[in-house]
Amino acid sequence: MIRAFTLSILILFSVFSFGQSLMDEQELEEQEVFTDIDKAYKKAAEVIILDLSSQGLDAFPKNINRFRNLQILILSDNQISEIPDNLSKLRKLQILHIDHNNIESLYFNTGDERNFENLEEVYAGYNPLKTIPENLKEIELMMVSLAGCKYLDLNRVFTPLARILTLESLDLSDLNLDTIPWEVNDRLRLPEVIKTLEDIKFLSSLKLANCNISKLPKNIGNLKVLWQLDLSHNNIPFLPREFGGLVQLESLDLRYNDIQELPEDFAYLLSLEKLYLSHNPLEYIPEGVENMKDMKYVELPKKTLEKDVRKSLSKWFPYAKIVFVTLEDGEKQ
Repeated sequence: MIRAFTLSILILFSVFSFGQSLMDEQELEEQEVFTDIDKAYKKAAEVIILDLSSQGLDAFPKNINRFRNLQILILSDNQISEIPDNLSKLRKLQILHIDHNNIESLYFNTGDERNFENLEEVYAGYNPLKTIPENLKEIELMMVSLAGCKYLDLNRVFTPLARILTLESLDLSDLNLDTIPWEVNDRLRLPEVIKTLEDIKFLSSLKLANCNISKLPKNIGNLKVLWQLDLSHNNIPFLPREFGGLVQLESLDLRYNDIQELPEDFAYLLSLEKLYLSHNPLEYIPEGVENMKDMKYVELPKKTLEKDVRKSLSKWFPYAKIVFVTLEDGEKQ
């Protein structure tokens, strides 16, 4: 009798646990995307994806905590100024888009250890954010976007970010590193930024596009676990030889820079699969790249690249799609 009772309890627990499970990526693709808040409230238990972007909202929906099964919340391009405490009641929330709003503080109510227990991705770019709260480390985030947050005090940002031990992807694009209001007595430079990023042990994707970078520091090569790096739309004239230390890099975007040649150590990037180098005055590529056997896609400028190099590319990358970009009149290299 006791055994039968115990078995019944286990079955009930299993059913309950299954009911609480999260949908995977494929299942999410099949879900209805609710875009009307009134209709969503009527089917609150069925709402998995809620997209209220560009609806002129000045706050989160008042009863947002009613959507107990919500996994993806999109509130981009509104006039929202703060993150409400009751957002923490959404135990299943995985992805949060709050970019292009008026949010000044990225404060999440983490008072209960179950708060935001499934939150993995936060897109908070293009907000008037100034700092990152220390308690953000209590959320096991994997992706954070702070792109275009031009008021950030970077002297007080990277230490909290480095304490998010689960962080894998970071987007810092559209941060003008020459014009951000630095602290006068503690001026942070790009080498210090990279040094802080070294502490993020699992950082595998980094975006620094359109950051007005004119020189890469040597310690860029210390980000050993990076597999995706975006440095497009900067003013980089050359890559330091230490760049060859990024041995796990699979995707590299260097479009719209001022690079004329690649260093010999570039050939050490043997894991590289996608390389974007168009819109550069590129003339020379070291022959050692022929050992990049995993290359699948290469994008290069047609005008400046030496003819001998162009002819050799098909031999160097026999299995890659090679695209030569021809510039339009007046377009930047």
